[in-house]
Amino acid sequence: MSAPVSYDAIVIGGGVNGLAAAAYLARARKKVLLLEKRDGLGGRCAPVDLGEGFSASRAAPVLYALDPRLLGDLRLSRFGFRPAGRELPLVGLRGGAKQIVLSRNVHGTAASILPHSSADAAAWPRFRAKLFEMARAMRPLWWEAQAPPLDGDIREDIARILSAGASAWLDSWFKSEALKAALCFDATAGGLSLAEPGSAMALLWRAAQEMSGLQGAAMIPAGGLPALAAALVAAAQDAGGEFRTGASVEEIVLDEDRAAGVRLRSGEVCFAPVVLSAVSRHRTFYDLLPPGVLGLSHAASSDRPSPLAQAHVLAVLTNAPSIGGAPLASRFIVAEKAETYISAELAARNGEMGDELPIEFTVPTSLDAFIVPPGQHVLSAVVRPLPREPKGGWDRLRPALGAKVIAAIDGLIPNFSRDIARIEVLVPDDADAGTDIARLTAPYTHRVHTPVSGLFFCGPEADPVSAISGRAGRIAAQMAMCP
Repeated sequence: MSAPVSYDAIVIGGGVNGLAAAAYLARARKKVLLLEKRDGLGGRCAPVDLGEGFSASRAAPVLYALDPRLLGDLRLSRFGFRPAGRELPLVGLRGGAKQIVLSRNVHGTAASILPHSSADAAAWPRFRAKLFEMARAMRPLWWEAQAPPLDGDIREDIARILSAGASAWLDSWFKSEALKAALCFDATAGGLSLAEPGSAMALLWRAAQEMSGLQGAAMIPAGGLPALAAALVAAAQDAGGEFRTGASVEEIVLDEDRAAGVRLRSGEVCFAPVVLSAVSRHRTFYDLLPPGVLGLSHAASSDRPSPLAQAHVLAVLTNAPSIGGAPLASRFIVAEKAETYISAELAARNGEMGDELPIEFTVPTSLDAFIVPPGQHVLSAVVRPLPREPKGGWDRLRPALGAKVIAAIDGLIPNFSRDIARIEVLVPDDADAGTDIARLTAPYTHRVHTPVSGLFFCGPEADPVSAISGRAGRIAAQMAMCP
């Protein structure tokens, strides 16, 4: 039997955060090994083969939180990564009502809001400016080493947000149900409740992101999310990173109270003084560490999965959908009013699917036609809130969810159901336990540091809200190199 191999660092998990961490470590001339239990790399960005020449990622194709420093530091454009479209308006759709188009043009947006409420149209520029101002002020807390104290007025504004739910905060600005319904979707990310005090922080976090130099933008990459994964793999390999797929980690090996390597399911042991875990928090701290390593308070904080989740529904269409004159390269929100979210949440907490479900959908083929066979289009829908563990299981609920999404969109897009060639429902998995207010307001060091010396966490819960970001991987790698 060959002698165990030693590395400077080992990364567990080949999703975007794991790939980012490996790339940064390799660029710093560290001997790094990335281990992925699946046969391919990319995690939720990896292509899922759906047959008939069609593949898609498990995650929805829209990027809104990709770390700008990742793009520049790793020069991902050298490895083929580029945006197909970097600015998607948000379009609120309601049956029988005029659309609301929320774009970067505040005056054009106000004109779109005007038929619904003249007061809301007048308030929109002030709301947008205040939202972006508070979001920029929160950036240092979320991802900088030294967060300066907040200015007095901003501190008071954020304190008010922390004391009220997203629905109450939006109510303080607007009257139109159509406008509030469109804005509420982003506030329910990670299983947050609209009535939960502090849930409006999710809106600030979303607005704090920057895509291709635009604050609060959304982007669809050319080639879909698999192109991002491929670029990260190429960047890490170009710097000398080593990857092994089909390599399931069984245990994080400790030397007294610090990380010393990993043991694979095959029995092989790989040694390193630094281990970065890019898998879920629960798997990291409960499955991979020996029992009793965690303190009671840390163990309790690592085991509170939200009962709420989301699903991804993909429809292959034989024709391009027509959506009432709205630009097809948009994010479309299907929800009648804020109460639609609340009733769906109540049903989900009871293990059931709501009668009406909030839906966000995009048509990525409006910008990138190369992800499906010629002449076809893809509609990608995110549905939430849904039960994480429905009564009777997802095998029972999956067909009903697909039918409900089709029915909801069919009332808004002419001939939608007739044009469906194929539909796939990708149900929630256990990769992320969901977010909470403590996670949304914690400095990044609290999310990346662990009680075990030499072990750094960069899994999905290392971001304030789980998203395709890579930022946690970058930060964890930098902290590991400069503890």
